[in-house]
Amino acid sequence: MKVMSLEVLEKNQRKLIFVVDGISVEMANAIRRIIISEIPVMAVDEVIILKNDSPLYDEIIAHRLSMMPLTTDLETYKLPRECECGGYGCPLCQVSLTCEVTNTTNTPLQIYSGNLNSNDPKIIPVNPKIPLVKIDKNDRVIIEAYSILGIAKDHVKWQAVSNIFYRFYPEIDFDNSKCTKCPDKCLVSRLCPEKLYNFSNKKMPVLVEDYWKTCTLCNSCQNECPEQAIKVSWKDNTYIFSIESDGVLPFETIIKKTFEIFLEKIDEFVEKLEGAEIES
Repeated sequence: MKVMSLEVLEKNQRKLIFVVDGISVEMANAIRRIIISEIPVMAVDEVIILKNDSPLYDEIIAHRLSMMPLTTDLETYKLPRECECGGYGCPLCQVSLTCEVTNTTNTPLQIYSGNLNSNDPKIIPVNPKIPLVKIDKNDRVIIEAYSILGIAKDHVKWQAVSNIFYRFYPEIDFDNSKCTKCPDKCLVSRLCPEKLYNFSNKKMPVLVEDYWKTCTLCNSCQNECPEQAIKVSWKDNTYIFSIESDGVLPFETIIKKTFEIFLEKIDEFVEKLEGAEIES
């Protein structure tokens, strides 16, 4: 049995790219689906607007608040359906955010996500400069918002990542010795949309060393090479994952929670399978 291995290619606060080897395409897709739809995160679920002098309807402001990404603490808070309060709202499953702003200037005033005050400093907007609404002179806005944990299966506002996809690990076999008789030796280098073939030496094209990082397996080089010097394929059970985050959770937490959910699903499946009556 092949052991799974993982290599991180790029990582920062908002982006993670890694190569995983030794898993099936079914498992790769299961990981992607769990990350995109089943990781719990915080989002505004209820809004009470006490005062709104802005030109926007209450519903528009409430929608903007609900789609605003919030930092999440999975160690402290529970999903409402798992909380002892039964989802009515308590300090273990709910966080309140308030906003009270009066424009005392002579010019329009922009209200940002940073104007929201949270009763938990761990649960705040990921960016304080998200515009919410603009008010004119002497206008006032008073808002109460309540955020809870949820999953993207129920609503996209609870999505833990901005984007996630995986692709096959490319493998290109390029025999440039066949290019010596080619009437147009730089044809392939011009055709490749990712510029994976270098023809700077003016003798024959050379495949760049890290071609697999950007190759999209479009097969244009293989299909159009007049000398059939290129064969494009992919490495079995090896995938390149790219995850983009808006900052609601660290990538370490996302990956850890993903496999916790994955193992829970396997345990649930085994339990139901054992309890099922199988007819012979």
